[in-house]
Amino acid sequence: MAKKNTNIFHDVDIRKLKQHVTPVGIAVSAFITAPSTEYDEDGQYFVRLKLPTKDKSTQQLIKLIDTSAEAAYNDALERLETPAERKKCKQADVSYKPEEDDEGNETGYTLFNFKRKAVRKDKNDNIKPVKLPLFDSMGRVVDPEGLDVWGGSEIAVAFKLVPFYTAGVGAGVSHRIEAIQLITVVSGGDQRTADDFGFQKQEGGFTGGDDSDEDDATEEETEDESSGDSEEGDY
Repeated sequence: MAKKNTNIFHDVDIRKLKQHVTPVGIAVSAFITAPSTEYDEDGQYFVRLKLPTKDKSTQQLIKLIDTSAEAAYNDALERLETPAERKKCKQADVSYKPEEDDEGNETGYTLFNFKRKAVRKDKNDNIKPVKLPLFDSMGRVVDPEGLDVWGGSEIAVAFKLVPFYTAGVGAGVSHRIEAIQLITVVSGGDQRTADDFGFQKQEGGFTGGDDSDEDDATEEETEDESSGDSEEGDY
């Protein structure tokens, strides 16, 4: 006897689902050049995108997700076989929420989660790695090798809303990453400036870094010039 497929959306062809693109936002966290294995040992790509809540484009994105999630829930009710399953079915929580500060106050931004498994099965059930397509601000392909994309980078996400159902979580849509456009990139080598921390210049105090380097360079040049003069005098 064939084993029953517990995925009630198994016949949905992801390739035929409509693709969408987010507005450009700030990546709060991003695993897009290499997958994370924190919650999935096979690895998954993950982005948490921050968008201003009141912007029209953000509200349109929220409406799109809500409408799709409700449609997936209604579809699940029709696909479930028994009255008991349908009675227990609930609509899954959405994968976005208002951003809050340390005191629990809303900041005026909304956080959206997007993810994708880092491996897939081909028609012969062979495991294949998934390479996430990356593009620069001009739409050119970006090689992820050696590229380090950190939180704070500006990106846009191409994604699909894929229906799912589990008895525990309920029915809804996952936000499946299709590709990423990199607008600005913050990496591990980038350093924040004093202005970023709110510091102001204070005259007459300690100076270091570039200023002291410049002073050292000036002293070295003076010494070189004097030694040059003496050498020329010897000839």
